[in-house]
Amino acid sequence: MAEKETKKATAKGVKAKGAAKPSGAKTGKRASAGKGSKKGTKKTSFKLRAPEAGQVFVVGCFNDWDATASPLERDAEGNWGCTVMLEPGQYEYRFVVDDVWWDDPLATMRIPNDFGCENCVIVVES
Repeated sequence: MAEKETKKATAKGVKAKGAAKPSGAKTGKRASAGKGSKKGTKKTSFKLRAPEAGQVFVVGCFNDWDATASPLERDAEGNWGCTVMLEPGQYEYRFVVDDVWWDDPLATMRIPNDFGCENCVIVVES
């Protein structure tokens, strides 16, 4: 099971002791979640198994850490997923599951953040 934190996410950011957008995270450009492909962007998939969850979002530097910008869709087996268009580069992210921050259990790279835990890292190749 993914590591959970007690920090609650809201539409305006994080609802925790002075928490906000993780500093040191690549701010980058805002990603497009639409179906159209901007030249140079790649379809990047995010997946999470959370059969008990009511809602799941992927939150990262590519969407300005907006806890509602990139919702995942649930299939019948409780697997959640979405595709985001990203330019090549390295991006920090986490999941927000029912207002609780989760690590991606499938992430192979992580880096420490200012909140005493780690952000997951995904690399989009050119």
